Amino acid sequence: MGLRQAWLTPMLGEIFADLQISEKWALLEKETRIDGYGFYSNFILAREEQIRSFPTLSKLTSLFISLYGFHSNRFVETTRKPASQYSKLLKNLSCLLEVSDSWTPVDGLHFNMRTIKTNTPIMERDTELSALLRKFAAKGANVSEDNEYDNWVGTITQDEVDSLGIKLTDGNHLYMHGTCTKVFAEIQIKADGQVHACACRDIDGNLVVGNLNQTKLKDILSFENAPYRELIESQMQGQFKKIAGHAHPIGVSMMDEHPLRTLICWS
Repeated sequence: MGLRQAWLTPMLGEIFADLQISEKWALLEKETRIDGYGFYSNFILAREEQIRSFPTLSKLTSLFISLYGFHSNRFVETTRKPASQYSKLLKNLSCLLEVSDSWTPVDGLHFNMRTIKTNTPIMERDTELSALLRKFAAKGANVSEDNEYDNWVGTITQDEVDSLGIKLTDGNHLYMHGTCTKVFAEIQIKADGQVHACACRDIDGNLVVGNLNQTKLKDILSFENAPYRELIESQMQGQFKKIAGHAHPIGVSMMDEHPLRTLICWS
């Protein structure tokens, strides 16, 4: 199939909420058909022993950490979670910073800030989190801030984020041309065996094209499989009804920018 990279990020949820995630890392480490794996996390539920085990995971090629507030109050306002979780985040990042003295994944450490809109970049702020990020950046980590947000297939309304100064984009009105590359390069395998044609935004299960408990993956991702073929053909004809609200449709002309990979959702 050519699927050599695995992503462990749940479509909805947090990887460290899975109490057996360390065992699953061990499984992938032994799997000869997998070259590497990575995941996104808000890094709050990670345990210290898990963070300190990263250098032993030779196939952990990239780590993306999503941040939701440049200080405690903004974290609470953005996430609607208690400040104690922000304190846990800082503790875990400090541990990761220590670990990164002797370890960095092949494809790097990546931090992305998603919070209330202001005119002061995160790297220029005088907060404990900003100080940590400056230290990570000095070691080569990538730090970015989101400036555009979508309405997650209509599940988020503008009034819910007005207080954050965020303007939502309605994905229904984005330009789409040709079949999205995620149909070819970034499929999702869920814990129940369902195979989704998109590992990004199929929260309602509209893009299910098969089930591994019934059919081999090579036969699911085949033009002989009617649901998969019909999805591709409909998008080539400009019909994107099943992904209305998708924020990032990527045309086939951009295929070279996206290596073939799959997302395994174990949680």
